[in-house]
Amino acid sequence: MDEPAANALDVLPGGGPEPLIDANHFEAFAPEWAALCADAAAHPFARPEWVGAWLRRAEPIGEPVFLSVRLDGSLVGAAAFEIDRDAARALGDPDVTDYPPLAALPGYEVVVAEGILEWMREDLTRRVELWGIAEDSLFRPAFAAAAERLGWSFAEEPEVLAPRAELSGGWEAYLAGLSKHDRHELRRKMRNFAHAGEARYAEVTDAEAAGPALDALFGLMRASHEGKARFLTPEREAFFREAVQAAVGAGFARIGELRLGGEVAAMVVCLENAEGTFLYNSGYDPQFARLAAGFVCKAHALRSAAERGKRFFDFLRGGEEYKRRMGGRPYQLYRLRLEARE
Repeated sequence: MDEPAANALDVLPGGGPEPLIDANHFEAFAPEWAALCADAAAHPFARPEWVGAWLRRAEPIGEPVFLSVRLDGSLVGAAAFEIDRDAARALGDPDVTDYPPLAALPGYEVVVAEGILEWMREDLTRRVELWGIAEDSLFRPAFAAAAERLGWSFAEEPEVLAPRAELSGGWEAYLAGLSKHDRHELRRKMRNFAHAGEARYAEVTDAEAAGPALDALFGLMRASHEGKARFLTPEREAFFREAVQAAVGAGFARIGELRLGGEVAAMVVCLENAEGTFLYNSGYDPQFARLAAGFVCKAHALRSAAERGKRFFDFLRGGEEYKRRMGGRPYQLYRLRLEARE
């Protein structure tokens, strides 16, 4: 396949092959979809392993549809929607799936956006809603350009902040980027925990070990936060278990465990792609609250990401104060709404 245009907004109105857009059976499409996500460095919530767990554990409002966009027979984009009458919405629940199931090879965002809108029009689906589109996602201008060219209205609105910390310079550069006070506090808390006894941080990356680790994590989530205990219904726990185990098995999730004197003090679940780490959930044992075990565990996860060459650490949705103190900068997510004019 020819290389894409350097500018993702360069649309070729007359030249080149026409994209082929199809709806696919999930199970048959999943392996190719997963390979696309790896090649595109897509965020982990776009991967079919995650989407499959959500499908099996949730009840979509509409009919799930899995779209492929191909050029010259090669897959360049994939997306999942739920369609209810004449409206399509990105598949998933933003409460547990922070970004939408939408992926494209770099440079093909406009091709994919146009393909999606063309398919929707032919399906008589007149309205499309995409939530969780990041401020620097090329899908924002791509859908705006596709809408203008194909005769759709386009509107976007701020949805929620998902703070991010910059890691591209490594751990020491990350620390240097914190305020003097926040840097001092982070180092002090990590040092105090390390001096409190035999402290150890390790990460589970094996699918078989993920099951027992998740049992421990769910217990800590319920013990450490009343809101998390209410949120962690049996249905959500089943989804988290299946999704995270699948992600660990596919190599895009890690379960971090902080121990003190042999006891588990705190845990985190992080998802990953080639560029960054995404802090999905966490919990701590209240008996270690005086040592800021939850904060220290997150700091170790962040350090692990930095030392493995990740470019950013995404704290995901929510404006909790600890995210700011750990270097999280405001990172806006948008909701896009498109409607066919004809």
